[in-house]
Amino acid sequence: MMHTLTVFARAAFICALGVVGQAQGAEPAKAPAAKVAAKTSVADPYKLVEDTTQQVLAIVQRTQKAQRKDMAAFNGEVTAVMDKVIDFDGFARGVMGQYVSAQRYKALKTDAERAAFNERIERFSRTFKQDLINTYAKSLLKFSGEKIETQPPPKGDDPSAGSATVMQTIYGAMEKRYTVQYSMRRNAAGEWKLLNVIVEGINLGQSYRNQFAESAERNRGDLEKVIADWRVSPNASESEAGQK
Repeated sequence: MMHTLTVFARAAFICALGVVGQAQGAEPAKAPAAKVAAKTSVADPYKLVEDTTQQVLAIVQRTQKAQRKDMAAFNGEVTAVMDKVIDFDGFARGVMGQYVSAQRYKALKTDAERAAFNERIERFSRTFKQDLINTYAKSLLKFSGEKIETQPPPKGDDPSAGSATVMQTIYGAMEKRYTVQYSMRRNAAGEWKLLNVIVEGINLGQSYRNQFAESAERNRGDLEKVIADWRVSPNASESEAGQK
């Protein structure tokens, strides 16, 4: 069960970054979804997570009930959300870590080297996004938890400072509880964005960074080989528990 919820949280990391469009056949919204999402994202990161979770689950439930599941359409909805709300170049830089540091960029001598540096990040962004969708979108359809509750803001959390921690409790079978922590930050445009997810102490962002670093070490720093062979690991490393 822990593995199932870990995979669900990884999939939630994709979908909880923005409000998914209105589910087909649902009651018409009172206002355009984009405007509602923008208003919420600026004002309240806790409500953003709560609203997003409910909308994601509505899409999952609709697809689960369909006699013939159109996975291409389902993946398309996920991709549309990701394209609108994730800075994949920035996310790729986080996963690539030291291999795309500012120091390495400044050490480059020519425009061609700098262009190749940036192109590598963009290429990894595309590779990572597509593999994440292919690997984990189906996991959302397997989620069968009883309910998900978004907890009140932790004591001392001050969203006005530009960052927030949103906690959720996922109830599995037999009322077993699992804790998911969302790290939120407000960008220059005033929009709240999800930066990372920690599920039961397992830091998913750190897990991906370690995976990239280990692959780079095996390939003796050949990042072209790392990117070409990249596959999102289906198991979060238990050694990441407790890392923030």
